[in-house]
Amino acid sequence: MVAKILHVYPGRSMSVQYHNFREEHWKILEGQATVLIEDRWWDLLPGARVYIPKRTIHSVRASMGHIRIFEVWNGEKLDENDIIRVYDDYNT
Repeated sequence: MVAKILHVYPGRSMSVQYHNFREEHWKILEGQATVLIEDRWWDLLPGARVYIPKRTIHSVRASMGHIRIFEVWNGEKLDENDIIRVYDDYNT
C-alpha cells in the first residue's frame, strides 16, 4: 500500500490516465473536485470517496479553487512507472 496527498491548483488538472497493476482509493479532503471515471465526469465535495479499479481511465481537475485528495494505492506493482497517460496537458 502507498498513501499520498495530491494537490491540484485552481484551473489545473491531472493527466487522463490508467494503471495496469494498481487500484486507487481517493478521498476529497478540500475543495470542489471534478473527477473523470471512464467517460463520465462527477462534481465532488470534501468527504466524497472514489474507487478506481485497475485499467480504469481517470483524472481530476480543480473546478473551483485548490483541491487536496488523499490517495491510496493497492496492487501488485506500486510505483510511478505504472502510469499510462491517455492525455496530458504537461507532456510528461
